[in-house]
Amino acid sequence: MDQDIKYGLDADLEPGKAAAYGFQHMILLIANAAIMPVIVARGLGLEGTEISSMLLRTFFICGVLCILQARFGHRFPIIEGPSGMWLTVWISLASITGAMGGDYAQLRMHIIFGMLAAGVFVIALGLMNCMKYIARLFTPLVHGVFLILMPIQLSKSFIGGMLGTVYGGTEIDPGSFIAFWVTVAAMILVYVFATPFIKSIAILIGIAVGWIFAVAIGQGTENIGEIGAGNSLIIIPEIFAWGLPAFDPGILLTCIIGSFLLFANFFASTIGMADMLEEEFTEAQINRGTICFGITNLATSLFCTIGFVPFATSIGIIRMTSVATRKPFYIGSAAMIVLGIIGPVGLFFASIPPAVGYGSLSVLFAIIIKQGTDFVKKAELTERKGFAFGLAMLVGTGLMMQPFELFNSLPSIIEPFVTNGLLVGVILSIVLEQALKEKQKNRF
Repeated sequence: MDQDIKYGLDADLEPGKAAAYGFQHMILLIANAAIMPVIVARGLGLEGTEISSMLLRTFFICGVLCILQARFGHRFPIIEGPSGMWLTVWISLASITGAMGGDYAQLRMHIIFGMLAAGVFVIALGLMNCMKYIARLFTPLVHGVFLILMPIQLSKSFIGGMLGTVYGGTEIDPGSFIAFWVTVAAMILVYVFATPFIKSIAILIGIAVGWIFAVAIGQGTENIGEIGAGNSLIIIPEIFAWGLPAFDPGILLTCIIGSFLLFANFFASTIGMADMLEEEFTEAQINRGTICFGITNLATSLFCTIGFVPFATSIGIIRMTSVATRKPFYIGSAAMIVLGIIGPVGLFFASIPPAVGYGSLSVLFAIIIKQGTDFVKKAELTERKGFAFGLAMLVGTGLMMQPFELFNSLPSIIEPFVTNGLLVGVILSIVLEQALKEKQKNRF
């Protein structure tokens, strides 16, 4: 195990420390899960309590799926949460539907069917033991490209959180700017100067300091009102809240292709975590993790929320806290299940100001970039690999800078993927590395 990791996967913790770390995991799960569902829900034509209900369902299945993977799947404390790629795909589909005068309710039912089918497809890959062959494509070079491009792609959202424009605002909000940097500064100062235990909860302290500051300047309560809290204390998550699944061949294929492409995220997160912890990542773990990944698609479809992925952010969390043990991860995940059922409490925590949430995540993604550069070093760049790495980074980053409208003339089935510089960069790195392949030892 990495000598910087104080508590390994199976370490036993005192109840007080386990509770503190568990609460920290809960706050991080909220920070990762509270923003995207609101954006997607609005894009899909939902309003008021429909949005708040979707957010609570997201919290509920976030907790369930984190426990499922950590206990029965890949067995690592990796956050399962809303995917930026699915956000891009769904918003793109909604834009096309709106431009064509289509029905958003029908689109939502088509998405449900597509994600159900994608879940079955992914589970089949795990059951048929196909993943050992797919895993060979995801080399250290590909992981490096993914872990560097991902923070770059999300940096626009970080800046939106910092400037107060994440929900579509058109003017810079000085309060958000200050709250963002107060959060960042608190996390870094605690991490650099505090005692070991306090250092291990630097993320929790940073978010608490930032949130208190944001509330003090009037930044902390607007989100509850925006999404509509409803009146119920206990809210049982509803299955097929958007209606029964409906077949659409284009959206079906889009969801299957998207799920396959997200294996880049799956392998970057799991292998990155295994390498950091110096733990073996076996073929059996890959297959179990893949099956649970497919179950994730089924769950997000049944409970009608944005598609999930394993978050590479988890690597930064474990690196920063030095705590990898599963016990507090289970506690934080179980708390998310409770928050998804007790409406007012869940929506209170969902009101974490975007500036504070994105401020905390920006520090973690800075650590992930470092992890990405470590993978690139492991790839031992030769001249051929240098071409693959450089072109993947250039094309991926360049696509992120282009306006979405530029790609409107493309077929709707490929438009959501071409506009995603992260996925294009990762695919290009795989294709170029294989095309320029030199003899190397496969990991599996």
